[in-house]
Amino acid sequence: MDDDLRAAWTRHAAARQRFLEMAARALPPAKLADQARRLGLQLDRELAQVGDEELAYAIDLAIYAAPPGRSRAIDRIARQHARLNTEAALVLNALSHAWLSVFRVEDTHPDGGLLLEDTLLGGQVWALDEGLAEAAEPGSLVATRLGRVQGYAITTGVHLVLDDPTLASIRDVLNRSGLAPADLLEDTRFTENLWRRALGFGPA
Repeated sequence: MDDDLRAAWTRHAAARQRFLEMAARALPPAKLADQARRLGLQLDRELAQVGDEELAYAIDLAIYAAPPGRSRAIDRIARQHARLNTEAALVLNALSHAWLSVFRVEDTHPDGGLLLEDTLLGGQVWALDEGLAEAAEPGSLVATRLGRVQGYAITTGVHLVLDDPTLASIRDVLNRSGLAPADLLEDTRFTENLWRRALGFGPA
């Protein structure tokens, strides 16, 4: 990765963290605690027993899910900062339009990062994320949310490395249920099962 691209990624990662923290602070503490418990995390009243890496999965669930008729926390943050006219606005737009899927790592990108195939929704995307690049090798599968910034995509900070039998099971569920992949991916229960597995607790 060249210096300019690395510098851009560093700025985008910092902006991502700021916006995710804003969205988390905008949540009622009880909602975040409830999402953490759904993932199997043991909590005290201040969430102090949970490390930042573990809590990131609960934050992802809490800010990207909302009851029918209610807006998501990430969308409320996007509306509050709609007048931003900076590079950070691109990051916020990426976060608010991020999509969850299971991606296969096709190869490394010549400029840095990874080339991913969306195995459930179709298409190819260039992802620039140091954590993802460290965890996922070419040929492997990873569940994550991606949002497009400037030609490439960033993650929302959490991911899960999967295997081919798991992808086959997901496709089998889709075939038997008749569900569209997009509908399954938007089901909070599906995300909960992924993130429980990422935390080592297995499906609910």
